[in-house]
Amino acid sequence: MNNRVLILGLVLMLSCQDNKIINENELFELKVEAFHFLSEYHHQLHILIGEEEGDKRKAFLEFKKSPILQHNKELIPVKNALGRIHDVDIDSVYVKRLDNLVDYYQSGLSIQIEAFLRGYGYKENVVPSSYIEIYDKIKID
Repeated sequence: MNNRVLILGLVLMLSCQDNKIINENELFELKVEAFHFLSEYHHQLHILIGEEEGDKRKAFLEFKKSPILQHNKELIPVKNALGRIHDVDIDSVYVKRLDNLVDYYQSGLSIQIEAFLRGYGYKENVVPSSYIEIYDKIKID
């Protein structure tokens, strides 16, 4: 009887895990969405590190409460870095680390996105706002 309960519990536990297999198109879209998010929220980051004027707490909350952080797996490191900041005035080390993470992560995403496009033979300069449009066009050619 104990073995049956153990096996049933194990089966339930394993079947409840998120084992969704992601395809290339979904991965590309996650990367582009993450890249655009980091571009759009760069202003808030500059307020946080004191490079621009503004309310640090408001900028932090806008960044941290963004819904994309809940569903885009590409942004897990950013979400975690935001979670380490408890007070934007006291946690300046964590704010600087977030800034470094975002700068390098955004650059890395840009390179990865362009790698996708080059993998399909597209070698022209790309405007970030047209990533998806270009990818959709060239992947079916």
